[in-house]
Amino acid sequence: MTSPDRCEYSVIIPTYNPGPPLVELVERLEQTFTTMKVERYEIVIVDDGSPSLEAPATLRSVGKRPGVTVIRLTRNFGKPGAVICGLSRSQGDRVLTLDDDLQQAPEDLERLAEHNDHDVVIARYRNKKHDLMQRVTSRIKAKFDSVILGYDFPISPMKLIRRQVVEGMLRNSSDRPFIPALIQQVTTDIVAVDVVHHASAYERSRYTFSRRLRQFSNLLVGNSNLLLRWLGALGFFIMFGSLTLAAFIVVRKLSGVPVEVGWSSLMVAVLLIGGLQLGAMSIIGQYLLRILNISSRKPAYFIRDIDGVEFTESRSGKVSG
Repeated sequence: MTSPDRCEYSVIIPTYNPGPPLVELVERLEQTFTTMKVERYEIVIVDDGSPSLEAPATLRSVGKRPGVTVIRLTRNFGKPGAVICGLSRSQGDRVLTLDDDLQQAPEDLERLAEHNDHDVVIARYRNKKHDLMQRVTSRIKAKFDSVILGYDFPISPMKLIRRQVVEGMLRNSSDRPFIPALIQQVTTDIVAVDVVHHASAYERSRYTFSRRLRQFSNLLVGNSNLLLRWLGALGFFIMFGSLTLAAFIVVRKLSGVPVEVGWSSLMVAVLLIGGLQLGAMSIIGQYLLRILNISSRKPAYFIRDIDGVEFTESRSGKVSG
């Protein structure tokens, strides 16, 4: 049951250089809630520092609609930061996140809502309407999501999240958030629902390769210790390899096989010291990563204004008038 100070659903839409498709998205969301007979809902649109001249007019247009809140950030923080900003302002018992390019149909909320007994419901697309580069990068990311985070299915931007999970995500968030990692830190009660993926309403993707690379680095460096573990494993492999080589040289020497003077001992020493250094760096890196995760208090975003009203922010990212 919805609590008195909350609505049933919140919709978080991060946007960058929005155009007419954003207006269509809001209209279709309103129709979807009417069909679902949901009376109490909110739509939170977070503008991630759009530089285009068309964006302000589009944002003002949708911001006039009832139940719609428009938040403008001071600069481009990236989509994860915009999503975290929207989550922090949301009040719904269930929170839906989706992009503004109409690739995720808002009508699919009904299908996701059928699984409200789970903490998180994620839209899964069997066939994506992406170009070759987007498909390749999506598959690489899905593989790392599986290896690092343990997801059994590709993660899409369209997610329906329970309020308790949202609160946990906000407590764990850093200045470089990665939404799937934050969800996994709070709950493993996650299911996928198959829906249809649509072509983007924009001619060119605004989610460029550099943005994809930045998001991938947030996963690889900011939300996992995979590289440190690989580096440590490489260091110990070299160290044990050097010890094996040393034993092999000793056996050859005792067997009377000629061994070149100086070369063998030098190679063993170099490999052993190099392996020990890489292993030590990995161990130190593990501790540094944990210290940074605990001590970092930089916010993932700064708000310029909300529906035209200027706000100031604390270090936690929360706003005050």
